[in-house]
Amino acid sequence: MAEDADVAEYVLFNKRDAKVYQVPPATSATGHRAADWKEAIWRGNVRIIAHGKTMTIRLLDTGSETLFAQCVIPNGEYEQYVERVVDSSRYWVLKIVNGARHAFIGFGFSDRGDAFDFNACLVDFKATWVDKAIEAAAMEALPQKDLSLKDGQTLMVNLPGRSGRRREQGGQSSETASGYGMLAPPPSSASVPLQACKATQADEFDDFADFQSAAAAAAETTAP
Repeated sequence: MAEDADVAEYVLFNKRDAKVYQVPPATSATGHRAADWKEAIWRGNVRIIAHGKTMTIRLLDTGSETLFAQCVIPNGEYEQYVERVVDSSRYWVLKIVNGARHAFIGFGFSDRGDAFDFNACLVDFKATWVDKAIEAAAMEALPQKDLSLKDGQTLMVNLPGRSGRRREQGGQSSETASGYGMLAPPPSSASVPLQACKATQADEFDDFADFQSAAAAAAETTAP
């Protein structure tokens, strides 16, 4: 009971101008006929309330919202409490339960669109709260497959593109080994002083012979 008190109620359906009839005994085994009903004994609003998995059809007086009658449908099993007549798509027979006693009343709409929405509400609620729960229970009852690896079993994973990358890397290594793409070696240390000598002392000698002698002396000094 405490769990039911924590579940909020919400409105699934709310329409005006619903009608209630006194239902005579069915004249055939096929079901009730709306053509056998007389004038409506009540007119007012109809509201369908959801509370957990229970759906309640409430018939309320117009204006005062006083409860005229209600049809409680546990677990959305509306087929046991709402029976469509055999000669119209706008009328049903509702089973009103009060403890151990129950009664049947005729119920329907003048507007065909309201009648369609009423029936769709019943079907949708059952599909949401009952049928899906049955399907989930059936899935849980199915035997589970054992996908674990047994002793001695191995799992091979083929990753696409791995071999191609290895070949590409191998090609790059061969090019590097053959010398393609390598930078030229730096100049020897012997040429650096000679170039520096030519760059710094060329302007200090007026005679070209003196310049050649100085350059040769610098080369001999730096030779290994």
